[in-house]
Amino acid sequence: MAEIVFVRIDDRLLHGQVARSWVKEEGANLIVVANDRVAEDRDTQKLMNIATPLYADSRFLSVENLIEKIKDDHDGKKVLILVEGPEDALKLLDGGLDIKSINVGNMRELPGKEKVIDDVFVDAEDRANFKKIHDKGVKLDLRILSSDESSDENLLF
Repeated sequence: MAEIVFVRIDDRLLHGQVARSWVKEEGANLIVVANDRVAEDRDTQKLMNIATPLYADSRFLSVENLIEKIKDDHDGKKVLILVEGPEDALKLLDGGLDIKSINVGNMRELPGKEKVIDDVFVDAEDRANFKKIHDKGVKLDLRILSSDESSDENLLF
C-alpha cells in the first residue's frame, strides 16, 4: 500500500508552486490529482504534467477511483494527494483513507465566498465540510506556502 505523506486542498490542483515546494518538502514521489473532472480531461492532464518534477510521477484519478486504488496500487510510493475543495477531502476520509492532516491552500474568491486569509475564500458549504473534517480528528493546516506559518484552523468553520 502507498503511504499518504501529504493532502492539499488547492482549487488549481497541480501547478508549479505545489511541484517546486510541497512535493520536495514532503518527500513525495507520486502526485495524485483526485478530481472527477480532470480524470476525464486529457488536455488538462497534459498541462498539469508539465509541473510534475522529474523525480515524481503523476496520476489523475476520480475521487472514488483513488479511494479504491490507493489501498492496492502504488505499493511503496509516497503519495501527495491534491483535491479541489473540502467536499472531496471529506470523501477521501469517508472512504477510509488514513489522513491525519490536510493542508488548505488556494480556494479562489467566487460570489458568495468570504475571505478567511489571503487566497482562501469559503462559503457555508465549505465551512460545514471543514467542520466535519475537523470533527473526524483531522488537523487543518491553513497556509498557502510551505514557508508560511499555519493560521488558526478555526477560521475555516
